[in-house]
Amino acid sequence: MSFIRSYRWLIPSILFCSTLLVVRMIYTQSFTFIFLIWNLFLAVLPLYFAYRVEGEGRKRKVWLYTALWLLFFPNAMYITTDLFHLHERVECPLWFDLLLLLSFAINGLMFGFMSLSKIEKLMNGYMKKHYILPVVFIFLCLSGYGIYLGRYLRWNSWDVVAAPFSLMADVSNHVIHPFRNREVWLLSLLFGSWMFVLYRYIKRLSDR
Repeated sequence: MSFIRSYRWLIPSILFCSTLLVVRMIYTQSFTFIFLIWNLFLAVLPLYFAYRVEGEGRKRKVWLYTALWLLFFPNAMYITTDLFHLHERVECPLWFDLLLLLSFAINGLMFGFMSLSKIEKLMNGYMKKHYILPVVFIFLCLSGYGIYLGRYLRWNSWDVVAAPFSLMADVSNHVIHPFRNREVWLLSLLFGSWMFVLYRYIKRLSDR
């Protein structure tokens, strides 16, 4: 079964937020939030890679898709920070922009959590059960760190290949000087903790 067929039930939600964006562009005659489409596409990629991991029987491919999942996973959570763009604008009501940004953000979160759930199931075959939740928490804190790199330093996932040395210089600075970069690690920890609580809450609801 193809990826699109497996997740066709997500299409109405994607269409809803995309329609809001199109309506806004027509109404305001501007492309202010066009970047949301790209961010939503990036948020889908972790789910796609997790889907490929789930259906892959060859170990090398499993590790490859898992690495790609981890690399792009922060993009699904990053889209929540697009709420930073919310402020009063003359051309459009604030409530409409709030609904628009929330719609994209919630879609991104759900894509991320669904992909994480698949990876969590995969880990059952590779490690003892009591290690899984701590690893999930670490993944989410790493995602929080990825959010910092993307939002404040403007790094992208593909910069691992496009500009690896410059990216590693920034990461090394954060690791070598943790107290000088307290805000970086505080943001990573708090975002990771918030996402962990939300993820576990949603998982519990889905299990009922």
